Amino acid sequence: MKKAIIKLSVFAGVFLISLVVISFFMNQGNRDMTSQMGAATLPTISIRCGETQINQMYGYSHEMEPAGMRESITPVGEQRQVEAVIETYGQKIESAGFEVRSVDGQRLVEKTELTGLEQNETQLLASFRLKDLIEEGREYSLIFILNLEDGREARYYTRIIQADYDLEEKLAFITGFSNATLNAGGAGEEQPMGDYASKLEPGAEGDNSTLARVDIHSTASQVAWAGVDVQKESDAEIQIREIAAQTASATLSYLVSYPKDGERAFAQVEEYFRVRYTGDTMYLLDYERRAEQIFAETSDSFSSGNIDLGVADSDVEMKESDGGTVLAFSQAGSLYSYNGADSSLARLFSFYDAGKEDSRTLNDRHGFRILHVDETGNVMFLVHGYMNRGRHEGYCGIQVCYYSSTLNVMEELAFLPYTKSPDILEAEMENLSFANGKNDLYLMLDGSIYRIGLEDQSAEIVAEGLDEDGYRVSEDGSMLVWEEAGQADFARSLVLMNLNTGESESIEAGEGNFIRPLGFMGQDLIYGIARQEDIQEDDLGYTVFPMFRVEIRDFNGEIYKTWQQDGFYVTGCTIEGNQINLERVSAATEGLAEAGAEQILYSDEIAESQNGVETAVTEELETIVRISLRSQADSKKVKILTPGEVLFEGSREVALEKAEHPERYYVYGKNGVVDILSSPAKAAELAYENLGTAAAEDGSYVLKRDRLHSSNQIMAIEGILAEDGESSLAVCLDAIFRFEGLMRDSQHLLDQGMDVLSILEQNLEGRRILDLRGCSLDIVLYYPDREIPVLAVQNDGSAVLITGFNEQNVVLMNPQTGTVYKMGMNDAREWFAENGNRFIAYW
Repeated sequence: MKKAIIKLSVFAGVFLISLVVISFFMNQGNRDMTSQMGAATLPTISIRCGETQINQMYGYSHEMEPAGMRESITPVGEQRQVEAVIETYGQKIESAGFEVRSVDGQRLVEKTELTGLEQNETQLLASFRLKDLIEEGREYSLIFILNLEDGREARYYTRIIQADYDLEEKLAFITGFSNATLNAGGAGEEQPMGDYASKLEPGAEGDNSTLARVDIHSTASQVAWAGVDVQKESDAEIQIREIAAQTASATLSYLVSYPKDGERAFAQVEEYFRVRYTGDTMYLLDYERRAEQIFAETSDSFSSGNIDLGVADSDVEMKESDGGTVLAFSQAGSLYSYNGADSSLARLFSFYDAGKEDSRTLNDRHGFRILHVDETGNVMFLVHGYMNRGRHEGYCGIQVCYYSSTLNVMEELAFLPYTKSPDILEAEMENLSFANGKNDLYLMLDGSIYRIGLEDQSAEIVAEGLDEDGYRVSEDGSMLVWEEAGQADFARSLVLMNLNTGESESIEAGEGNFIRPLGFMGQDLIYGIARQEDIQEDDLGYTVFPMFRVEIRDFNGEIYKTWQQDGFYVTGCTIEGNQINLERVSAATEGLAEAGAEQILYSDEIAESQNGVETAVTEELETIVRISLRSQADSKKVKILTPGEVLFEGSREVALEKAEHPERYYVYGKNGVVDILSSPAKAAELAYENLGTAAAEDGSYVLKRDRLHSSNQIMAIEGILAEDGESSLAVCLDAIFRFEGLMRDSQHLLDQGMDVLSILEQNLEGRRILDLRGCSLDIVLYYPDREIPVLAVQNDGSAVLITGFNEQNVVLMNPQTGTVYKMGMNDAREWFAENGNRFIAYW
């Protein structure tokens, strides 16, 4: 009887507690019900090339813009045969098909359902032939579409090109080189890596002190992991990034392990290759390998009293609370926080699933922005990029999250879908991401500044149509300034906004003046003012904006410092530490001349972090990285926390309104998108420097760092002599129009006051006119290599056409002599540089 009463009492107590808990959950709208992130469920697709699988694609749950989906490209042969491998991971597929579209996605070329798929354990093999509707040598988007049994649709993106580019030979070299780095004997071997070692170019610029990064200039021993027992733990995922007749760029990603403190540590590795194959010889043009250790979520990571990150880049994404007690940091695709008050480590967010290391959990096309960390341990952050698994699996976007230290839970505040690629989104996130105490989030995407209300999932456009020269953000992200909308180079006023308060004010240029933002020093604004009469526009339509006065305005609106010198102007500004560098020109009889930089020293001290990043040299793994804590941690007292994810009803998705923005160009390098620029000249220069490519928003190329020919000449353009009353510039323009099948009177258009860019834009319909002023001759030879003439305008207004080249010479059509002739390459470089490298091309 007594036992029965006890059982009844326990039951009643549990029942009452359950009622209270359930009631609390119901009243909170399920806010306090938590779970762990769901496993990855979407299949993957890869392309088979011989016995090798390449270009693995991850499924998207929404339609993406094909023009930006440039992660991989597959050349298909004359028969246009494609072999695809669908790894289902046990997911049932109702139907499969594919689309072939133009690179910009606007034109549907082919849409075909895939039938007769061959089953091989968890894989489906699809072998199909593309229809004879694609043009040889032209890139297209290939989109696979899978309809899953649970009703979802998954889309997979890659590019194809019909061409024979010796892919198997290039793959054999790349994979052979990679394997040689792991199979080498190491530091004690006379020739680690065998014959592959001769492909390296070791020199003083190579860093041989760390395993986190090696490149083509490192020694063979260092590239072979310096004798460390490194073992590959996963198959390499191979992505062909770019390919041409001779050259190719590719990345290999895989998981490795190595000994560390008596255990095996794991690291994510990515190798980048750029090769050139001439039919009998393979050249290694560039190589880089990066390794990042997966953070060990154990007390051993605190054995030194600091946080041991191991083999990693010393540029750590990290943010601390005002007092330095709490800090958040990211490592190998995961985000953590450490609270020194109670010695607790919490994994705030991670797609990595220990024990289930398939390629979907290792896919690293995402990143973090830590928005705020407070002294109680709460952290606001956002995850941007491809969502590998969980609530938004298969989406590209921005997930805004809040970690409550008291409850040890992570809650989603908003999700913003994004239809351009994760690489583009990562570059966009470099511009602005700031959250204030009123739960307003400010982001800059696609040239527009958005305010997102995190409490009600609202969104509004604060400013739009901005290019990289029309706005500036303070280093801490709290202050923002931009030119008034629609005024471009001729802004009469600036808008200065304090993002902490959301309040803004206008800064006027003054009567007859224009104004431009130059940057921030701390929260103090630097801007320049130009007189209307000083602004010059040359015959190409290019504007020079000489600022006669520069002002530094402090946080309270007072003018802190003014720069102004008679006869001198400022054309640009860079900020390094507490030093402001003003780029100056001086007034001269023939215009403006460079006058060297002038420095302004800033007296205010820049606050330093209380927790920092340091490196240490070890015998076991060479240089490792640590987070040096304000107060050293006791590894025996460190608690490891695994927060739950708050469940909620409904959706917290925020749709952002798209706005008009200036033409933008994406620059791609070895690590994805390097930058987004509105100037085709700057984009071409940056792509050339990075051995990469520059592409417009529709996917068309501005520049690729490869040559189709060692020599080429546009034979259809012959020598034309300028007649009386006709300028050489007009003759060159007419020659371009005739080459394109048009007849125009360019001299008449010039006499009407039209500039060169306007004439070309109005008459070459469907073509993109590229102002390549400032680019070197070597860069612009990309165009005659592809049968496109380049207009070169000299300082005196005369012009020539660049119509060809070989290894020693450039071919010019000069209307002043009426001839087509060759000029030595070095002489041509010097001549064009003396005249400002004023080039115009089109695409």
